[in-house]
Amino acid sequence: MIPLSQFVEAATVTSLVFSRIGGFLVVSPFPGAWVPVKARVSLLISLSLCTGMFLPPPARSIEFGLSLLPVAASDFAIGLLIGAAFRFVMSAVEFMAGMVSQASWLSAPISLNPEMGGQSQVLGSVSVLLALLLALGVGVHRTVFAYLFESFHVLPIGATVSIPAAIVPMVEVVGRSFDIGMRLALPVLAVSLAVQAALALISRVAPSLQIFSIGFAVLVATGLMTFMASMRAIAAGILHYLATLPNLIERVLTLLSGT
Repeated sequence: MIPLSQFVEAATVTSLVFSRIGGFLVVSPFPGAWVPVKARVSLLISLSLCTGMFLPPPARSIEFGLSLLPVAASDFAIGLLIGAAFRFVMSAVEFMAGMVSQASWLSAPISLNPEMGGQSQVLGSVSVLLALLLALGVGVHRTVFAYLFESFHVLPIGATVSIPAAIVPMVEVVGRSFDIGMRLALPVLAVSLAVQAALALISRVAPSLQIFSIGFAVLVATGLMTFMASMRAIAAGILHYLATLPNLIERVLTLLSGT
């Protein structure tokens, strides 16, 4: 029989593995809130059990008790930061979709978004699903999971980490995602501005025309046409930005380890 002390130690280490991987799955866009809860829990259990087979020795002796809570919180924060890095890079698409929707008057149609726990613009949901499809197509999810598993070697269970140091790159990537999102939306923004300027000139030349009734349809049509025509360039920009994710996660792990 397995001694009780060894069983408690194994259960303690396994709970910390669950904590780190669970922190990742809480904020990661993959699998996301679109996936049923049972499937996400099954994924968490499967990944934790597989990780436990190749887990390096803990950085220090960990005892079951109240002293376990700070260690669990630290491991949860590590997984949270890795998942947040993935999330913030993908948020560039959400910024882009929001600006396109406002510029082309497509902000009115909304749908239920379980990812945000409420409603979202239809164009935003379509763009996020497109970005997620591109990420899965090029294997970004495999790269992120590889870094998550490697984090157990770089930062073993119970290792001392510097959480505040890793906040800086996370703030930087939020600003960069906003910049990338605006760049991706520029074609639609430029066309929408030109169309609105033309409609304003027409309304000044012929005030008797009810330009608003036809201007809405023209603006929506030109916005959608420009967005569809720019789809290939938008996809290329998303893939190029996703390629920066490994460097971001490496930087976060380096800062967490304090090296």
